[in-house]
Amino acid sequence: MNEPASLYSEAIRKVEAKDLDIFGLVAIADSLAKAGQGGLAVELYKSWLSSNPDHPLRYAAMFNCGSQLIAQGDLAPGRGFLQQVVDSTPDFYPAHLNLANVMVRMDEVDGSLAVLRRMTERMAAISRSNIDHKVLALKNIASIRRGTAEAEAALKEAIEIDPTQAELVVHWINNRQSRCIWPVLEPLGRLKIDDLRQMMAPLSAAVLVDDPELQRTVGRNYVEQALRDDPIRTVGPWPAPTNPQRERLRIGYMSSDLCNHAIGYLMTDVFGCHDRRRFEIRVYNIGERTHDSLQQKIMAHVDHWTDIRSMSDKVAAATMIRDGVDILLDINGHTNFQRTRLLALKPAPIIVNWLGYPGTIGSDFHDYIIADEFIIPEQYEAFYDENVLRLPCYQPNGRLHAVPPPTKSRAELGLPEGATVYCCFNGAVKITEQVFSRWMSILGQVPGSVLWLRGSAGDTDERLRGEAARRGIAPERLVFLPFTTNSEYLSLHCYADVFLDTFPYGAHTTASDALRMGLPIVTLAGRGFPSRVCGSLSIAAGMPDLICDTPAAYVALAIELGRNAERRETIRQRMAAALPTCTLFDPSLLTRELEVLLENAWADYCRTGLTDS
Repeated sequence: MNEPASLYSEAIRKVEAKDLDIFGLVAIADSLAKAGQGGLAVELYKSWLSSNPDHPLRYAAMFNCGSQLIAQGDLAPGRGFLQQVVDSTPDFYPAHLNLANVMVRMDEVDGSLAVLRRMTERMAAISRSNIDHKVLALKNIASIRRGTAEAEAALKEAIEIDPTQAELVVHWINNRQSRCIWPVLEPLGRLKIDDLRQMMAPLSAAVLVDDPELQRTVGRNYVEQALRDDPIRTVGPWPAPTNPQRERLRIGYMSSDLCNHAIGYLMTDVFGCHDRRRFEIRVYNIGERTHDSLQQKIMAHVDHWTDIRSMSDKVAAATMIRDGVDILLDINGHTNFQRTRLLALKPAPIIVNWLGYPGTIGSDFHDYIIADEFIIPEQYEAFYDENVLRLPCYQPNGRLHAVPPPTKSRAELGLPEGATVYCCFNGAVKITEQVFSRWMSILGQVPGSVLWLRGSAGDTDERLRGEAARRGIAPERLVFLPFTTNSEYLSLHCYADVFLDTFPYGAHTTASDALRMGLPIVTLAGRGFPSRVCGSLSIAAGMPDLICDTPAAYVALAIELGRNAERRETIRQRMAAALPTCTLFDPSLLTRELEVLLENAWADYCRTGLTDS
């Protein structure tokens, strides 16, 4: 008999003899689960519960049994056990939290919110445990109700309870940005505005201020915070290779977004264009496995695909080292699912920051950042901790392809006939008060024009309509596009006349989408990386003359284009002629240039042994 089976049999014997206390039960069940025998652990819990109907700690066994069932994917029975614990022992708050989480997974969102709300209402007693559990419950409410007033209120209460958790402040700021609440920063409990700035996430800072030096400072602080509790730099620096010659360089891409996501759409053709005779391509997936068609296509174009989301940082680093990765491209940076601590282990001799995050990471373990001549001019290199590599255009894109016509008419979308339609399909988080005021000034000087925006969850759309009214613009002149498929979204660009970019965090994928569909973009280029991406894409599409260098020039050009249909038509004709051969939609060219950059970076490393920026 194998060890887990023997352990289980002995435990059942003790249960039947009434000789197994709750602590022994938990220890044996944990051992079974760690041995991969979660099913036996569940059966052991059930047997013990059956034999101990009146035990005072019965709730703990039910909680563990339910949690183990959920870990195995048996959501409904696991939910049942947790519900029993909540009903029988309402002050055992971990059960409330786990029950709420599994209800979200089962698409019972309203029920999950009810559980969390009841939990927070009960927690009047002050204790360290209650504080921790209440903060976690409030975080979960905010996550479920993302982009709403309830989410902001929950985060505000959590921060007032525990203002030391920077993560709460990050979510609070992001929630306000996504709802277009201005000013974004205001004193919060014991935290002053300067305190909030110190705790801000890099992406939030990039949305607020066009200051690449501030971006670098915020990035450095963020990396320092991530590594503060456990400085895990135990791997590297890498020695110069004893055999620098490679028949095929091993290139790793680490990303959470190689699926039906903006990054996936941008990069798919790059994987298909790589020269597999010279490069071995590996993907390290740090996101969910979606199994969607885009992910399947990418998987078919790479040599190896490894899911590392569930791996610890040290195990994932060891995996990459064992795989012999020469150059690792970090396609996340300071975005969701980032693995800063993993990268700090230096799992490859060369680490490159590209595409996922528009700016310097602020680390000493990213060696290079990929940009282009426009995004990072030579005089701006001092703002970046990485060495700068440049492509003809920083952003990859798929080839031009036919897009079916829209299935909805202008009238069905709420767009007027015979009037100028300005659009911006960037996320609401990028809409600052200054940008919105410029837009309203433009609408005010182009009679009958409308502004077509991407619809948002929660109350954001109505808030923006209210802000328009406060600036003297009829609220109905703001039209919102509901969620639609990617193909339909692309086709709908035919109803727009001019794309108005945001600032200081401009359009990236939405810009290449608009250019792909022949829609001119008015953009304002600042000093920071995110404010210059749209200008880079416009240049690569053959449209450099729509890039402005001052807010006044931006407003004036947008008004001119709104009033002058003839000029708009001339621009569209130029775009139609330029797009088929432009740099922006030539993934073969970009991939060849990328491969040259990577080979040169490897050659430099082999000559100098330089592994840390």
